[in-house]
Amino acid sequence: MVMDSLLSTLFTFFFFSSSLVSSFASQPSYKDHCGSIVQESTPNDHTLNTFPLGDHHTGYFKGGDGIIDFGTSLNQYSFYLRPMYMLSTQASGLFKIQGTVSLRSTSNSFYYHVGNFTYGDRSRYHGHQGRYRRSRVTFRLEGFWSESSGKVCMVGTGHGYSKTGNYLNLDAVFKLDNVFNASDITSLVSGSLKSLSSEKDENYFEPISLIMFPIANYNYTLASEQLDNEFSSRSDARKGLPLNSLSFCSGPLSRAIRRLKLEYSHECNSSKACTPISESFGQLPSLLSLKGMECSHTKKHRLRVLMRFSNTTTNYWISQSFNPKSMLVGEGWWDEKNYMLCVVACHIMGKESSSFATTKVGDCSIRLTLRLPSVWSINSTSNIVGQIWSNKTTDDPGYFKMITFTNDEDHRLGVEATKYEYSQLDRVKKSCPIQKSVKNKGRTYPDAYSYDMRFDMLVRESNKRVAWGYSVPLSVDGKISNIDEIGIGESLPIVGSPAEAPTVAILNSGGLFNISYKISLMSNSTLNDKNSIFNLSSETVKIFAEGIYDAGVGSLCMVGCRDLYLNTMAPIAHSVDCEVLMKFQFPSLDTKSGRYIKGSIESTRKKSDPRYFKPLDLTSTAFYIEDAGKAVWRMDIEVIMVLISTTLACVFVTLQLYHVKRNPNVLPLISLIMMSMLTLGHMIPLVVNFEALLAQNPNNKNFVFGNVGWLEVNEIAVRLITMVAFLLQFRLLQLTWSSRKSDESKKGLLVAEWKAAYVTLPLYAAGLLIALLLKLKKDEDKVHVTTSPYQHHSWENFKSYGGLVLDGFLLPQIILNLFSNMKENVLSSPFYFGTTFVRLWPHAYDLYRTQHYARQDNVTYLYANPSADFYSTAWDIVIPLGGILFAFIIYLQQCFGADYILPQRFKGSKVYEKVPVVTESEAEVETTNL
Repeated sequence: MVMDSLLSTLFTFFFFSSSLVSSFASQPSYKDHCGSIVQESTPNDHTLNTFPLGDHHTGYFKGGDGIIDFGTSLNQYSFYLRPMYMLSTQASGLFKIQGTVSLRSTSNSFYYHVGNFTYGDRSRYHGHQGRYRRSRVTFRLEGFWSESSGKVCMVGTGHGYSKTGNYLNLDAVFKLDNVFNASDITSLVSGSLKSLSSEKDENYFEPISLIMFPIANYNYTLASEQLDNEFSSRSDARKGLPLNSLSFCSGPLSRAIRRLKLEYSHECNSSKACTPISESFGQLPSLLSLKGMECSHTKKHRLRVLMRFSNTTTNYWISQSFNPKSMLVGEGWWDEKNYMLCVVACHIMGKESSSFATTKVGDCSIRLTLRLPSVWSINSTSNIVGQIWSNKTTDDPGYFKMITFTNDEDHRLGVEATKYEYSQLDRVKKSCPIQKSVKNKGRTYPDAYSYDMRFDMLVRESNKRVAWGYSVPLSVDGKISNIDEIGIGESLPIVGSPAEAPTVAILNSGGLFNISYKISLMSNSTLNDKNSIFNLSSETVKIFAEGIYDAGVGSLCMVGCRDLYLNTMAPIAHSVDCEVLMKFQFPSLDTKSGRYIKGSIESTRKKSDPRYFKPLDLTSTAFYIEDAGKAVWRMDIEVIMVLISTTLACVFVTLQLYHVKRNPNVLPLISLIMMSMLTLGHMIPLVVNFEALLAQNPNNKNFVFGNVGWLEVNEIAVRLITMVAFLLQFRLLQLTWSSRKSDESKKGLLVAEWKAAYVTLPLYAAGLLIALLLKLKKDEDKVHVTTSPYQHHSWENFKSYGGLVLDGFLLPQIILNLFSNMKENVLSSPFYFGTTFVRLWPHAYDLYRTQHYARQDNVTYLYANPSADFYSTAWDIVIPLGGILFAFIIYLQQCFGADYILPQRFKGSKVYEKVPVVTESEAEVETTNL
């Protein structure tokens, strides 16, 4: 006790000392601005108290345009007040408060900080300093709170920036009303922050109005037995999943309920008698956001709920600003008997003005239920469903027709339905008769329960690419599939036992499986055709389908229902077209090439029907899990092969350096074009992947293969060895160039080099043109299968041709030898034979890889990458033969002369040598010497 008292005394002394220093000579007078609102009193030294709003509170503000930007609709404010900063005073029920208030307008969270330090985001907006400065303004305040009147009044100073960027010293008075130790649904804390400067002063700012929902000692007053009976009559015959109401305030469920899709009855074509809010954005709101403000552990697991209505045409994300016309506040509880959330919601009413002072809560006539269905069907696959209605009579002005809502997000919640009920299997059997006699002997196809059943796809209409999409299995044989669950990270707390165990489906004999799918198609072009599938839908078409998968032949046939938006002004419930037939053919697991999933989507309606759409062709690259395991093993081997090949390249270049050291006279005879090509061949991979020398970029991870950190280490080793090879090759290039410059007697070799360049470079240019034409012709003839809307063929074509040029790296040396009439061993045999082996071995490996591994994305190839050279069965034979021929020509030239490879009739101009003429004086000298 003594120690506690001493610490309290020391803290109080330190607090008041620091406060005195920080506010000295600049603190506005409390008596002048707050004395008539909350009286002033001397604080006690040792008595610390708790403020009713707690140490953290969130609210909303408007105004203050002179000191804070309103470029965003997320205009919230938060209030932090630490308990140690509130002291009791000598007057009963009067407390001294000190703290910091901050307003922010450029983030999803807006903080008020209390204390001598300001915490928050640092220079997140680096590069936009002016905007960042006006995104937050902070005030340091002190004052008093009256427990009996519920009023708070504080004065203090702050700093900010004007619209022109000038620094401002701001004096302000901060007021709050209705701050009591207890609150209920009708309680609202409102207030203001006003400038103490004159309107003509540069430091003046417009008044700021504040409002928030108090959470201290909240009393739930709306629940009653009568309401229980009202909600029970609305409960579905099928129970939902058991849940804990605390899930609505945290975890994946709290995020999922922030964007719910509203659906109205067919009679609704305007906001009249169809929506509970007074502001309808010119049309019926299509989105609802639920936010659990507070979850309680009381008898019924109660919670407080804030409801916001919005529209996708105004903003994609639900606005977090405070707009009473589009918001409701309510109390909810979890009905453990019917497994549903029950909410009683109230209107937030107030006059249109710049202040929240007249805002109040009333008219609690709105009801909401929400549950997580335990059974899915083709007409109901959402993991959240609910209803909103009014308990008023139809002739009452506040009455509106019942609204339903579902979860419009694709991610799952960690707990799903336990059963799927099929309803379209009879139609599937008629549309897709099972071929019992046709079976592919010895071939296996993807398992119905595997990840292989999920695939992305490219969509074509009349041979034109119009969209891309993805498909995910929802259920197999009635059991809900978990194939599309991607790392939620946390699951919902389930109360009780599962509702029902999944039953065995009707068809499960042989290789036949009942299956259901969710398919989404995203348009990547503007379609004006009235017969397009996107004509009666938004930019995204969602199809829910069910059918039969024959694992014996890899065929999938389904009947689907697509969502329709017949009236964009009102999202009408159950607007679907179920006359959709879908067929897919999966390739076998043992296919080594051409592994593509092919399918079609077509309408079974007549062409005169307004809901008819043109047939769609679907293609997708099939990347099976089995392939992923093999790919990891293959990548293992390829890393080793790259290490060996690059190391051998270093060895062969080193041997050539040793050769030219022993025979420096051959340096000028080495082709500069060949040396430059080999140097660039090592340099370009280093430049493109320089970051791999230090660390692997985490954004480039391929999650299909999981955590393969060892692969990253080996890739860094490859870069390091490539760096060594580059330095050795660059040294050889430098020696060759230096020898040309220093040896005056062999400047004629530069002329020979230029002649060789005049032959070589046009030859390469013509080859590039032919290669590009062949590639373009090939791309036009085949259907390019990809799931990405962006393609970059040109760069890959250049890389492939560059690889082909490097494969024939000896060609410039052969041509130079002819022009220089070379008769020396310019290149060491280990260099040109060894480097030829290093360049041609990938093609031999590609022949093996084609026979034993399925064709996959180029990203997975670490050795013999198809995008870096010409790889096919024909090229893998032609290129090695050409490379071996070039090496053999070099061997013949160095053994028998450069022109040995030429026909006899072309040798005449090169074989003769000029006979030297001896003068008389030279003859006399020679005779004298003898």
